[in-house]
Amino acid sequence: MGDAWSGAFEAADRWAIWRGAVGDSRLHRHLAAQAVIAPTPVTVIDAAGRRAAGRVILIDPLVAHRLEPADDAQILFVEPALASLPPEIVRPLATAASAPVIVARTSPGPDEWTWSRMRGGPLPPRLTLTRLQPALTEIDRLLPCGAVPLDAAAAKTGLSPERFRHLFVDAMGLPFRRYVLWRRIGRAVQALKSGEDATTAAHGAGFADAAHFSRTLRAMFGIPPSALRLPRPPVRRSRYVHAGPSGEA
Repeated sequence: MGDAWSGAFEAADRWAIWRGAVGDSRLHRHLAAQAVIAPTPVTVIDAAGRRAAGRVILIDPLVAHRLEPADDAQILFVEPALASLPPEIVRPLATAASAPVIVARTSPGPDEWTWSRMRGGPLPPRLTLTRLQPALTEIDRLLPCGAVPLDAAAAKTGLSPERFRHLFVDAMGLPFRRYVLWRRIGRAVQALKSGEDATTAAHGAGFADAAHFSRTLRAMFGIPPSALRLPRPPVRRSRYVHAGPSGEA
């Protein structure tokens, strides 16, 4: 078993999947609920140094943790604002026969989004997120502009900035600025997958530069940017046929 990440990272709107070898990771936490599904047990270590191993590990949002290297695993990430679980997330969870190891949060937060309640069941309504939806839309609109002012997002809900700040933390389980970083990562990864270079993708998501994107990706997912396996942009063929020395194409 090596200590290098090797595999493919797929990110969509509000969810992501890593498939492949798990390499060394630093202690980190992120907005997403996370599930690790592997053919052989994987070890997770929490902030207190407690270790647990299993073929299915369910990690609540904002719980500090790190994974030990593993030869093969799927790592699923789901953002709390997701309205329903996509098939790419449901299938591996539904077919995971092993009893899960649950790394649960101990502080107050959006506990209706713990993996233990999501597994196989319908997602509960989130009235607070409905109230925040105009602000979430505004955040996504402002991402390419660089700074995303809290005041601008709050104005879309009709709330004062201070009231909005508290409501946002209660609903999302993390501060406004950290949520914005999460959305920037998703935007940048999508741009990379479409064939943009790292600098263009980073700027389009509002990062200062590619290095800022790289640091944020590793801090929030534990995955180094060098491990991303992204499709190459299609090669454009010329419409013109060049003749060889003999005049043949």
